[in-house]
Amino acid sequence: MKTGKVRIIGGKWKGKKILFNLDSTLRPTPDRAKEMIFNWLGQDLFDFTCLDLFSGTGAMGLESLSRGSKKVFFIEKDIKTFKNLNENLTSFDIDQRIELHNVDCLEWLKKPYSGEKIDVIFVDPPFKNGLAEKIFKLLKKNNYLDKKTIIYLETEKNLKIDFLFEGQEIIREKSFGGKSYRLIKNLF
Repeated sequence: MKTGKVRIIGGKWKGKKILFNLDSTLRPTPDRAKEMIFNWLGQDLFDFTCLDLFSGTGAMGLESLSRGSKKVFFIEKDIKTFKNLNENLTSFDIDQRIELHNVDCLEWLKKPYSGEKIDVIFVDPPFKNGLAEKIFKLLKKNNYLDKKTIIYLETEKNLKIDFLFEGQEIIREKSFGGKSYRLIKNLF
């Protein structure tokens, strides 16, 4: 199988490569988009806790750790992708600041959350499956959201996001190619 690579674009691991197997299920966030997203979030994520749903290559969680996040939860369902993600994580100098789970995001989010506040949630589901709406409902229902939680949402460009609930607002948004990138903040 052919190997692809994406790079960490900022922080202490800037330039380090993340290798992954090329297949039709992975859709890594392009460097240009990652740069934009982390400019929106800020370059310093010191003391943040992040949740990387549909982790794939792990690039978003690793970018967060590279910029000082104190903890990242990586959630990936596909066993081959999960094994590759685990291999990549062991190639980085990471202490106990990660939790890696090989489970379906919807199943994982069905459990009520009572841990430390999650500052940033990365949501980049497979397109055209209605998963974004299901994820948002579970995040709200099971206590994953705090007043200042920011959700990064990557979707196909034409997806209507009328599933946002009262108390959420889009604070940044941009589309290029066939994708849309949004930061959504909770105000409740």
